[in-house]
Amino acid sequence: MVKKIDILGISIDNYTVREALLQLDTFLSSTALNIIETVTVEKILLSGTNPRIGECLGQADLTLIGDKELLAGKEQASVQRIREIRNNEFLYEMIRRVVRNQKRVFLLAMTRAEVDKMQAFFEGESDRFKIEGSYALEECGGDLDAIVNEINSTTPDIVVSAMTSPFEEEFILEHKDKLSLSIWFGMGAGYNRRSEGLAIGNHVKSLALRGKLYHAMQKYEKESQEKKK
Repeated sequence: MVKKIDILGISIDNYTVREALLQLDTFLSSTALNIIETVTVEKILLSGTNPRIGECLGQADLTLIGDKELLAGKEQASVQRIREIRNNEFLYEMIRRVVRNQKRVFLLAMTRAEVDKMQAFFEGESDRFKIEGSYALEECGGDLDAIVNEINSTTPDIVVSAMTSPFEEEFILEHKDKLSLSIWFGMGAGYNRRSEGLAIGNHVKSLALRGKLYHAMQKYEKESQEKKK
């Protein structure tokens, strides 16, 4: 059963972690490229000025809700669903499957410091997590084909990307046909949430995100109504 929600005109999946993992299992055994994208409030808001983001999300094989604020006011926002999103449970279950299936991973981020942080995170979760290679966007000198060549030369099964929007979406749209792998997983930057807890700063950030999204949705609804007149 397909589960979708619409936010600012962009349709995204709202599967439980268990349902999303069933799709991941299919992707892991595939030879074709499957794109998994994490959708955040920031990404949704940026899509208002950069249509390439919405285009990329529309072509993704699976979209994951990355911020619980995206479910604010939705009837699908059960306690369990909110917990899954808040704790980023899909990511940790994915790590277990990658290790169990002995899949090879390539890490991609904006800076070398972020790549190193990603590597420390994954190896901290499992010393059997196979990282075959890595690359930082700052190292390509503007030549994005260099990234494609680096990825393909290491023959990974999965690319895990923490590139920011809209760089990631533009890269996928322009270069996906050149990539030789099974899964592109755009996990976003806020991936390690186990240590966040219920800090006051995170609560304030959550309220700010919800406020920005609410105002953007109000504006979107108003403009949609005006177009119908």
